[in-house]
Amino acid sequence: MSIYTPIITQAGINAAVNAQTHGIQLEIGRIGVGDKGYVPNRTQTRLQNERNNVPISDGRVVGDGQFHLSGVFTDDKEYAVREVGFYLNDHSDDAQKTLFAIWSHPENVLFYQTPVARVVQGFDLTLTAVPYEHLTVNTSGDLNLFHTPEFVAMTEAQTSMAIAQLQSNHRQIQFNDRLLELGV
Repeated sequence: MSIYTPIITQAGINAAVNAQTHGIQLEIGRIGVGDKGYVPNRTQTRLQNERNNVPISDGRVVGDGQFHLSGVFTDDKEYAVREVGFYLNDHSDDAQKTLFAIWSHPENVLFYQTPVARVVQGFDLTLTAVPYEHLTVNTSGDLNLFHTPEFVAMTEAQTSMAIAQLQSNHRQIQFNDRLLELGV
């Protein structure tokens, strides 16, 4: 997709200004995705049809007002993701968290979720119209840890192949030694 421009919600702007005024830090902590495509507006407080909501798996401040956020999406349902929301960790109840920024498109699909897919999706938020100095990112861990099962499976396969090759080489050496003993 060539254009991915989320908008900051009114509640998000208000929260950022209040954080600056009171000298507190706000955390962007969750990413929600849904299957409705539309033109978002800044008065929204929720996605129109949220299907999944995950903690930010990997996030960091890249530069002044630029945040890189990633989430790992799994679901037992199948749907096209056409809306994304970024939520603040400002309430213990997920349903009460403030929708900070939102993206949607009436036609374009960001990614397609299936029951067999584990989608790792990265997002960049560049904040120029809000005071970003009091925003941080809350992550659930290092994104590389989500690939551990795949790396273990690859390592096991490579180890099995190496063992088989060594056993074959050993048999060949034994065979060559027998031939030398027989004088062949």
